[in-house]
Amino acid sequence: MIDLSLLEKFIEQTLSQGLGLDLTDPNLAETPQRIARMYEELFAGVGKEFDGFTLFPNTKNYDELIISERIDFVSVCSHHFLPFQGSAFFGYIPDRYVVGLSKLARVVCHYAKRPQLQENLTHEIMDCFIKKVKPLGAMLILRAYHSCQSIRGAKQSNAIMTTSAVRGVIKTDVKARQEMLAVIALK
Repeated sequence: MIDLSLLEKFIEQTLSQGLGLDLTDPNLAETPQRIARMYEELFAGVGKEFDGFTLFPNTKNYDELIISERIDFVSVCSHHFLPFQGSAFFGYIPDRYVVGLSKLARVVCHYAKRPQLQENLTHEIMDCFIKKVKPLGAMLILRAYHSCQSIRGAKQSNAIMTTSAVRGVIKTDVKARQEMLAVIALK
């Protein structure tokens, strides 16, 4: 659980003493509170696992690829606490269940709301999906711009990082994997 009052105090101290900013300036007066509320929103997934999948019986035995494209997300790099944002491409081949479409977006956004590395985010999402939905196979690709690379350090504003997690038949069946990658390549 996030302690907003503690966050506000630390942010106020950081801004006033650490950076030497005048918090009586009307533009900075409520900034510690705004930053604390922003962190509460950005880190809403800390310490919580996703358990919100709506599963429907696969009564028609659908065994083809289902893909949800361009699921937007924002997360925070655990190295510099700067945001990274991008899109997720999520595909799976159902077994006993199909999942409510919005739940693919919800699981991505849930795990994005914690400080971490994109590589870890990719595997957290996939591991949860596999554990709860138990598909025949699944593939997740995340593409993101990282502020820590664009506004500092290498200063590469157009660089995109791509990570993937592949499980089950999509990992072993080259045709299924190529189909997923072909759909993503069009975007």
